[in-house]
Amino acid sequence: MMRDRFLGQRVLLYTLVAWGILISLWPAPALGAPLPAQMSQGDPRDKDLETLRLVLEMKTVRSQLEALGIATAEVEAKLAQLSPEELHQLAQRAEEVQAGGQAAGGIPNVGAALFFLGLVIVIVLIFVLLRYWTSPRGTPTPGPLTGGGSSG
Repeated sequence: MMRDRFLGQRVLLYTLVAWGILISLWPAPALGAPLPAQMSQGDPRDKDLETLRLVLEMKTVRSQLEALGIATAEVEAKLAQLSPEELHQLAQRAEEVQAGGQAAGGIPNVGAALFFLGLVIVIVLIFVLLRYWTSPRGTPTPGPLTGGGSSG
């Protein structure tokens, strides 16, 4: 009786959905990290070289260079010979590799996996609750304990 009075109302459903949306959009304080220091209007060539050096330090890039038989010192020497336009273009391409090849700091991105896991859990809970709320109550199903089943 009390359950039907409170849980049978759509207000509770709307409140739970609004609460879930609010909680999921609320920023967590631990996720706000300080931004890295920007280079102060220095030479763009130095900035591009620093970007390329960071990419060369990535584990995936190093392993590919070792597989091809290219030493890091050879790459550094070739980078010093590039023109500023070529260096800038290569640095832009290196940022694409960094974004697609490996997460920042080498830590795998598990945020998407956790999001989809939470989404699956919510969907399953919604289906279970809807099935529970929409099932008829008060009429027992016929069975051996209620006298409706056959006894052999």
